[in-house]
Amino acid sequence: MSSQRLREENITIVTEDGRQLSARWWLGTKASEHSIVFLSGLAAPQIYLRSFAAYLATQGWGVLTFDYRGIGASKDAQLDSFVTADDWVNLDIPAAVAEVKRRTATKFLGVVAHSIGGQLFGQSPVRQSIDGALFISAQRGIPKLFQGKARLRIHYAYTLFPIFIRIFGHLPISKLTLPQQCPNQVLLQWMSWGRSGILTDATGVNIESLFAEYSRPLTTVTISDDNYYASAASVEALTRLYQGSKVRHEVISPRDYGMESMGHFGFFHRRASQKLWSQAADWLTQLVLEADSSKSQSI
Repeated sequence: MSSQRLREENITIVTEDGRQLSARWWLGTKASEHSIVFLSGLAAPQIYLRSFAAYLATQGWGVLTFDYRGIGASKDAQLDSFVTADDWVNLDIPAAVAEVKRRTATKFLGVVAHSIGGQLFGQSPVRQSIDGALFISAQRGIPKLFQGKARLRIHYAYTLFPIFIRIFGHLPISKLTLPQQCPNQVLLQWMSWGRSGILTDATGVNIESLFAEYSRPLTTVTISDDNYYASAASVEALTRLYQGSKVRHEVISPRDYGMESMGHFGFFHRRASQKLWSQAADWLTQLVLEADSSKSQSI
């Protein structure tokens, strides 16, 4: 693994509107055959994906992670107040995908989406150019899809976060809010999706029909102890939007991989089970096989 880690590059992606995004690229030995772009969670800098990304690179994958504008190393104090989720969907994600294509001209280009990444992917124009997708705890944030304390936590966020933003001009970082800063307009849009139960663009137009346009293989993973952030019902609710895709559902338990807990981020932790990551690599390989089969049948 150490030799592959040396192949990690810190790069800058330039979006169509000129915004610069911080990214990392791993040139796996089979990147020209199959490469992937990671879509991270809300207010989550790409660094949390690093260990798993490096592991996949050792398996030959070309791998790109990046920070959405307004997140992590892609922050810009002068511009971030104007950032919306639409910018992530229509500018940042397409720029990341284009960067991988430019570097590899890969035969299979996939996406690994975590959490809100699964909501962003279905809206983005890249949905029509991706050959396969793996979703990890990708969900909808509708309160009724959660139980007990998890539902209360969501109601707390949807009620108080907008008030905090009005009072402070941003959502303060704390144990009672989020651990990282996130653009205000993105947060308000995300909360609107959860409260209304309808995914809309920044102008309020319903965009849920776009998800059905993705017609390539999709594997969704539900983590049994991720009840606070991605309950089984919330994962299933997002998956239903991908009506045009061949979907495989996987439900995993931390104990099956020798882990005491996994939660929402444990899948990507550097101390996560190698058995788990090997399983994930197998899921990705299966996506490649399914995509190849679909392409051959369409010829």
